[in-house]
Amino acid sequence: MTTLIDIKEEIDTVNALGDLINAYEEIASLRMKKIRDMVLRNRSYQEEINSVFEKVRRWYSRETLALAKKKGESKQITFIPHNGKNVSVLLSANTGLYGSIVPNTYQMFIKEARGSQSEITIIGKYGLQLFLSENLGKPYTYFEFPDYGDDNEKLYNVIKHIVQYEKIHVYYGKFKNIVFQEPAMLSVSAKIELSEGKESDKKEFYIFEPTLEKILIYFETQIFTSLFQQSMKESQLSKFASRFVAMDKASSNTKQEIKKLEFEKNRIIHNSFNKKQLSLVAGLLTR
Repeated sequence: MTTLIDIKEEIDTVNALGDLINAYEEIASLRMKKIRDMVLRNRSYQEEINSVFEKVRRWYSRETLALAKKKGESKQITFIPHNGKNVSVLLSANTGLYGSIVPNTYQMFIKEARGSQSEITIIGKYGLQLFLSENLGKPYTYFEFPDYGDDNEKLYNVIKHIVQYEKIHVYYGKFKNIVFQEPAMLSVSAKIELSEGKESDKKEFYIFEPTLEKILIYFETQIFTSLFQQSMKESQLSKFASRFVAMDKASSNTKQEIKKLEFEKNRIIHNSFNKKQLSLVAGLLTR
């Protein structure tokens, strides 16, 4: 039977848990606000830069296609040596309490990992634990990276590893708004498909200095680095937004639990008072 002491101890426990939840919620809110504007601003910038890059690639593709046909070469070209393999990269987290965004992103990632020959790269301890629980028996490469802030040395090691692959799929959480995050996939291919291009491209003409090849090499390395950094920031933002929502829901649940416990405490106190009154009345009647 639940006693008044038990109820009071449970109320104290839930109140302490509520304070912890509120602290997590406040920290998540502060970190989310700190990086949100930067991420959204950089997102538009990256889209514009990538658009320019794709225009240059298509223009080069059209101009090079005729020469490639004459020489009997492949209809694909790249300027940086790659290992000819594909890689699937998961941006996860080091801890839990990030709501549903990390598990949802993992499910998107593992679906490809199961059904393809892509090599596996995992960033974050929590993602590694989820992957190992699958027992797929596939080899993987693991990197640590902080859930918040930057670590240029670790970022350099990650990029150095994955840039060697021919085709790269990066799975990460993407911020939509404060209450909604979604898994996303960044696909980067090192090769340029040689083709005639779009009709709209044929109306444009470019002059490249020093050479088109050097410009494409620069774009291929710098654009990928920039896109990957943006994905890392997107992942951080989505995690803290998801944690904020999860903690807000948990806070509401603790308040509801406190109400139930307070009601139970008052019921026990009321029943105890009634028993005392009945005992008092019974004592008076027996005199």
